[in-house]
Formats: sequence, C-alpha cells, structure tokens
Amino acid sequence: MSQTSRALTVTFAAAVVAGACNFLSSGAGQTTSNLANVAGGIACPALSSGGDALGVKYTAKAELNAKVGAFVQAAKDLQRLAVQWDAEVTSACRKIGADIGVNPAAMQPNQNATASQAACGAVAAKVQGLLKGGVKIEADYTPPKCEVDASARARCDGRCKVEVDPGEIVAQCTPAKLSGRCQGTCKGQCDGRCSGQCQGNCAVKDAQGRCAGKCEGTCTGQCDATCHASCQGTWQAPKCEGRVTPPKVDADCKASCEASVKFSAQCSKPRLEVKTSSNAQALGKLVASLSANLPVLLTAQIKLGREIAGEVQTLVRLGGELRGKLQGAGEQAIACITASASAVATASVSINVSFKASASVSGAVGASGKAG
Repeated sequence: MSQTSRALTVTFAAAVVAGACNFLSSGAGQTTSNLANVAGGIACPALSSGGDALGVKYTAKAELNAKVGAFVQAAKDLQRLAVQWDAEVTSACRKIGADIGVNPAAMQPNQNATASQAACGAVAAKVQGLLKGGVKIEADYTPPKCEVDASARARCDGRCKVEVDPGEIVAQCTPAKLSGRCQGTCKGQCDGRCSGQCQGNCAVKDAQGRCAGKCEGTCTGQCDATCHASCQGTWQAPKCEGRVTPPKVDADCKASCEASVKFSAQCSKPRLEVKTSSNAQALGKLVASLSANLPVLLTAQIKLGREIAGEVQTLVRLGGELRGKLQGAGEQAIACITASASAVATASVSINVSFKASASVSGAVGASGKAG
C-alpha cells in the first residue's frame, strides 16, 4: 500500500471507526445488524422519507427542534452516501476483476465479506499475483477536489437560527413597550375593536354602555387586534420596541449542517497516469482497466477518508450527546434522535468498509497522489 493510501487509512480509522465503536459500546447496540434493526424499528418517518428533514416539527421546543431536524437530515445524507459509495466501489472492482480474469464467484459477498470487500479483495489478490517476479506498476494521480454547495449550507444554517421564545420576549420587555394579540383581557391600548371598558374615546358602545368599537385610550377587555402594554392571559406573537436577545445559531445544529453539506459535496475526477515496467499482455489489460476504473476508487478514498472523516466523527459524538438533551422534548424527538444515531453508527461502519476495500486495490498498484 502506498504512503498516501496508508495515511488516509490511519486518518479514517482513527477518526471514524473508533468513534463508531465508542457509540456501539455506549449501550445503543452491539452489532451493525442490531443497529440497523433498531433504526428500522423506531418510528421516525423523516429519516426514511425523501423530504427535507429540517422542516419537520419534532418538538414544540424551538431550539431542540432545530437540533433534531439538522441531525436527522445529516444522518439521512450519511446513509445515502454510504449506500452510494459501497455500490460505486463494488462496481469498479468488479469491472477491473472482469477485465483481468478474476473468477466472478470469488467477487461475490459471503458471510465473511461484504460486496465491496469481496470484489476488491479478490482483485487486489489477482493484481499482486500479476506483479510477481519484479514486475512493477505505478499509478500517479492528482487528487480530486470536492466542493460543497454554498446555498445548501446557507439554507441549513438559516434553520439553525433559533427564534426567541415568546415567553422570553414578554419577560424581557418593558410592559409599556410590549404589544401583540392577547388571548385574555387586554389592559392597554387596543388597535382594533375593544369589547369592555374604554378609558378614553370609544367609537361604538353596546346597549349596556360597554365599548364595542375602537378605543382611543386604554381598553380593559377583549381586543380583536393588537393589544399594547398589558395582557391578562396569553400573548400571541408578542413584539417588543426595546432590546430583546436576537436569534442565535445553535452549535450542535450548525455542526450537523456542516456534515450534511460535506456529505453532498461533488468531487471532480482525479487525473491519473498508469505506468508499468512490462509490456506483457496481461498487464496491458490491467493498465487499461485501471485507467478506466481506478479514478472511482481513488475518489472514494479521498471523499470517505479525507473529506468527511471529521464530520462522521462529529455525528457519532452528537448522536450520543443529543440523547441527553431531550428532556421534555416528546416521543417523536426522542425516537428520531435514537433512530438517526443508530443510522449514523451503521453508516460509518459501512463507509469504513468501502474505504478499506478501495484502498486495498489502489495500494496494490502503488497509487500515490500528487499535490493538486
């Protein structure tokens, strides 16, 4: 295996696999298959649907809702990425195997190996056999560049700006500067119809002499429009003319958003040059197949090992931490965090398998990256 492949393997293994194993040992489950069953058995439609998980209401608590939505979306994106790259890596290795004469049965998954492990492992073994006797082959490449969607990042970050709770506005605002709709009795200026006592000029009065129209003064009673200063009941959409703490960006939510955009980043195709010390026909087929299919494996290594390793580790950590922040959040929020955390752990293991499978082939042909 080349130094580049080895370095990427160490980075990925340290950052992701250890984190996933810590999650597994924390009581969420003991095996990957168990985690998959847990995730599938808990009702969280937002995790499996094709819609935007950020827009779903999981809990009435605004701050927690933002955390949960961003985490569920990131888990969905990671699941999709894991499935995509396992299929890409498996397909590339099978194509190389078919070109250089690997027995198709040897590339099929079994109890001891996944599809990508079996296909790439058989190819790596065949390549090593072809390169016996001092024959050398080198694959030099310029690493792909992965670019995130800036607009997607902005949309997700925008959802992480947690709106101030109405109760905080009422508590922080000077009563004389507070306004909004009042579900109860308004004791202040009413911009609409006042039904009650008007200390001032009332446009219309009922048969009992109570105000039943606009009150230019202070209304003590029901107000069908904006009430100012005092509400004996519940404020709806309260506003304050004074200073109230503005919306803030939640750190956990932002971390999940960053993971989502990294998972969805598009990577360019690496430029590749394959050279050999022999003109043997068997190596000619290998060189041609590597030129066509090795870029997929190299992109998988860069994408899965260098570009997203930190984000996967972050999600594994968040999956454990968020479960401790859901007191009073309700059943749906708890179910979705539990299912999503399990999905993250499962996907991280799958991604590690795909990464190592791709590295086994690129390492066998001495692939080494150049500075981009």
